[in-house]
Amino acid sequence: MRCAILGGAGFLGRHIGRSMAAEGMAVWSVDRMLPQPGSAPWLAGEVQADCFDLASWWDRVGGADVIVHLASSTVPATASEDPVQDAQTNLVGTLRLLQALRQKGARPRLLFASSGGAVYGRPQFVPLSETHPTMPMGAYGATKLAIEHHLRIEEAQHGLPSRILRLSNPYGEWQQPHGVQGVIAVFAHRALHGHSVDVWGDGSVVRDFVYAADVGRAFVSAARHEGPTRTFNVGGGTGHSVNDIIHTLERLLGKAVERRVFPARPFDPPVNVLDIQRAQEELLWTPAMAFEEGVAMSVQWLRTVP
Repeated sequence: MRCAILGGAGFLGRHIGRSMAAEGMAVWSVDRMLPQPGSAPWLAGEVQADCFDLASWWDRVGGADVIVHLASSTVPATASEDPVQDAQTNLVGTLRLLQALRQKGARPRLLFASSGGAVYGRPQFVPLSETHPTMPMGAYGATKLAIEHHLRIEEAQHGLPSRILRLSNPYGEWQQPHGVQGVIAVFAHRALHGHSVDVWGDGSVVRDFVYAADVGRAFVSAARHEGPTRTFNVGGGTGHSVNDIIHTLERLLGKAVERRVFPARPFDPPVNVLDIQRAQEELLWTPAMAFEEGVAMSVQWLRTVP
C-alpha cells in the first residue's frame, strides 16, 4: 500500500508517516519543505511541491492508495486575521485537489485531519461526541467544516472514499515551540530556558491533549477501516488544565515555572474534551501514552531545540 502525506514534513506528518511505515506502507512526504536529510528514515521518498497541485506530485510518488491530508496554511489565529486567504488557500485548494483526482479517475482513500475543537464551537455538553452541533466560532473551524462537507459530497457523487479525523490538541516530538499553537511545546521550551509562561485567567481552563504517536496509530486504523462511519474524534479521552501542564513540567524539571498572569479571555470555554468512544469501538483505537510520560518525551526532544 502506498501512502502520500500532504504536509508530511511537519510535526504531525512525521508521526503519521512513521506509523504508516511501521505497518508496511510505502510512505511519501509531499510538502513545500523537504525534511532534513536523514531525519525521516521511514520515508520511501519526498517531493517538494504544492500539496494541492496534484499534477506536481502524483506521478512522482507513483500514485497513492491512501492520501493523508494535513496541508493547511493557517492556524486559528491567522485564519481569523485573514479569512479570505484561509478559504482561498485551504478550502479552494482542497477542491482543486478533489477535482484533479476526479479527472484522473483516481480513487485513493483520503484521510482528512479536521479539528475537534474548532468545528464544534462552544461546547453544549462535555465530552463532545461526533453528534455535537457544529457551530464554529472562527474562520479556521468554518473552513475545516466546509472541507468535511465537500469530502462527503465527493464520496457520494464521485466515489472518493474518505475518513475525517477530528483531532484534539496533539503534542509530542517535532512540535516547534516558537509558534502560536501547541501550549505544551511552548510552555516546556520556555520553562527549559528559564522564561515565564503566559496564563490567561486562573489556569483552570481544561483542554484535551493527545500524544502525536497515538494520532499516527489512529490514521493507520482509519486507513484500514471498513464500515459506514466517516467521522471520528481523536483525542486523549481526558482533560488537563493549564495548571496541570505547569505542575507536570515542574515535576519533570525539578523547579518552579514562573507565570505571567493575564485576565481570562471570554472566548475560551472552560472545558473542551472529546468523546472518543466511536474511535475506540469502530477503529479499535485508543490512546496509549500517559499524559506525564508524553510530556516527558516532549521535554526530552525540546532539549535539542535552541
